[in-house]
Amino acid sequence: SYPTAMTDNNTNTSTWADAPISFRNIVRYVKDLDANTKMYEAIGFKFQNKRGDMTTLKNDEGLTLILHQWSDPRDTSFLDSSIGFTVKSDIAEARKYVESVGFKLLRLPADGDKGFFFIYGDLDGNPINLVVIHQTKKQYYKAKL
Repeated sequence: SYPTAMTDNNTNTSTWADAPISFRNIVRYVKDLDANTKMYEAIGFKFQNKRGDMTTLKNDEGLTLILHQWSDPRDTSFLDSSIGFTVKSDIAEARKYVESVGFKLLRLPADGDKGFFFIYGDLDGNPINLVVIHQTKKQYYKAKL
């Protein structure tokens, strides 16, 4: 059995207020960025912006969808969708947290990545991304030395 997320001691219910991560977005990894953008626009997502190999869309309910063109030569069989979480403070704390509830590390940040993120898998290998926005890869690896 895995520990619960964060528990309110008075009601014994989960609360995310103090969790070291917060919901960010849904990411879909695609081969044809422009064609997929048009498809998602056709079902109600509105174009927000495009940066390099990523397009951001949002629907009327506020869900942010990132379409990311995957050109990495590594195996992509586990990368079709991912739920993104922003790391709110220390990456080590966030990693310990998701590992304590059962997520398994699938991939560390790599030099060629367009961002700074750690990919974890649930019990079936479905990925979540921990996106680090408050420090760079260089700062992270320097601190690890």
